[in-house]
Amino acid sequence: MGIKPKYTQCKTPEWTKENVEAYSWCINHGVLISAVATGPGMYIKSWYIQVVAKGKTIMSPKTYGPDEIYNKILELYMFYYKQNTNK
Repeated sequence: MGIKPKYTQCKTPEWTKENVEAYSWCINHGVLISAVATGPGMYIKSWYIQVVAKGKTIMSPKTYGPDEIYNKILELYMFYYKQNTNK
């Protein structure tokens, strides 16, 4: 029997009331942000961020690790929310 590899655990973001409001607004207005693995398999340790808004798809030039990926995604949802609602 071999050694079983450990799955990558991503750090969960803090869901504040403001984060939930920004996330909901973006989803309802067609701004979709997701993590895209850098390669195949289940043991990935880095991801790109993909943003789909107004019919355009943008992929981040930088990759993010398991400790920062979801916090960065929430930061982007907040950016789009504030940019489009003047808050």
